[in-house]
Amino acid sequence: MASTVIHWNSNTSFSCPQCNHDTAAAPTKWEVYTCCNCGTRFARFPRLQRFLRHVGITCEFCTEGHPVPVDGQPFGFLRRRHNGAGADAEHQVEAWLYDTDEEPDHRNAVRYLNTRSGRADAMADIAHWRSFLGRTEDDLSPVLAVVVDDKFDPWGEGVTDEQQSALIRGSLEVYGVGVLRPHPKHGRFYADADTFTWGLIAPSGLEGIYTEQLPEALPARTPKS
Repeated sequence: MASTVIHWNSNTSFSCPQCNHDTAAAPTKWEVYTCCNCGTRFARFPRLQRFLRHVGITCEFCTEGHPVPVDGQPFGFLRRRHNGAGADAEHQVEAWLYDTDEEPDHRNAVRYLNTRSGRADAMADIAHWRSFLGRTEDDLSPVLAVVVDDKFDPWGEGVTDEQQSALIRGSLEVYGVGVLRPHPKHGRFYADADTFTWGLIAPSGLEGIYTEQLPEALPARTPKS
């Protein structure tokens, strides 16, 4: 049974009335929202819930998709996900695949794969599906991953003023680079933590999976195998 829709306070237009978490990206009076932080469902006119459009979670943090290309070609995307509340809150990452079904309108032409604790693990799920849907079927060879480093502190030691300015402008990004391998027993790809190098500053737009070689824009010290 669906949870109760509660009244949404007009003085907190973007916030959940239960936990005050910013959860509605572009709120209107005629929709029912779901808080990404505590799961509360709310609307300006809860008594009209049967006639209102139920849009679920619309938080920009949780719904923004980050494309994951394979060798530069669109293949899937990552989406951040906020779980829990208070001290137990955590940010996870969803892996999605651009649908290959013959019906292009099927479920918005995307397929949910999995929710992981980090971007590298989510990309490993995309790499696993690439092995079955790519140009070479059942290709279980390791692949290289360029992953945005969400934990990097752009204000930390060793970051120059020029780099900080470029990070703010968006012309530079901080990456982790490593290998995604298939598990020897069950074949599912995983992020080989021992191969990853983190904190590499390079031009934006390089995140993705590379089956042969890394882009030249990355520093020479990144792993080659």
